[in-house]
Amino acid sequence: MTRAEKLIAAARLARARKGYERSLAHDLEREHARAMMYGAQDWDAGRDTEWAQAFVALRGKVEGAETAKRKAGDPLNLTGHTKPPKPGKVERKARAKARPKQETVVDPDGIFRKVEVKGVSLRGLEQHQMRAAADFERDWNTAFRSLRSRGFEPAVDGGGHGSREHLARVEAQRRLRALEERLGERDWIILKAVVLYGAGPAEAHKRGAPQHVVVSHEIKRVLNRVAAYYRPRVRHRDALLDACAAIVAEMECNAC
Repeated sequence: MTRAEKLIAAARLARARKGYERSLAHDLEREHARAMMYGAQDWDAGRDTEWAQAFVALRGKVEGAETAKRKAGDPLNLTGHTKPPKPGKVERKARAKARPKQETVVDPDGIFRKVEVKGVSLRGLEQHQMRAAADFERDWNTAFRSLRSRGFEPAVDGGGHGSREHLARVEAQRRLRALEERLGERDWIILKAVVLYGAGPAEAHKRGAPQHVVVSHEIKRVLNRVAAYYRPRVRHRDALLDACAAIVAEMECNAC
């Protein structure tokens, strides 16, 4: 065999070896992709298998590489690739102190009562109690709306919706007067303090009221009366009444 023939044979052998290596790498890549597919299926189904663990590790590695790439391209974090660290306890207290407190907005005409922005949310209420509070607040806002607000102003042609707004205002005032007579002075003041001025159990307790549980019960009792006023035909569940009725029924049945 001549030197040229030897070189040709060596080139063919190298080409065949390289093709075998490429084929082997391709097979390994397909096997890895198949394993990751099975791992993704196991992870999605909640199965803790070896494939699922490998899939989670690979996903974290890929996400970390993408995050590092974004950080390198955006060192100022303009795109928001990195979430800011959570504030510490001292910083949270400083933010709480700097937060604006309840504000008081006075009617510009100076003839209506003060309206205080609510700063305490009503929590732990049932659906009909929240609806009753919303109905009362809507009537209050309608009844004591300024005559200079939009809707009362006459149009260019002398028309406008002034009469309709005025009738709504009169009807709201009538409902409020009837509700005040029905509730009485004590429950009326409680209703205004809670719904209009955002007074919760904690605020009432600071000013000498009973414990939070007692105040919460009183608030819910007043809102139940308000709900019965706005929707008299709808019966709402009374847990105490149901429990007492069950006790009476059981005791009378045992006595028989």
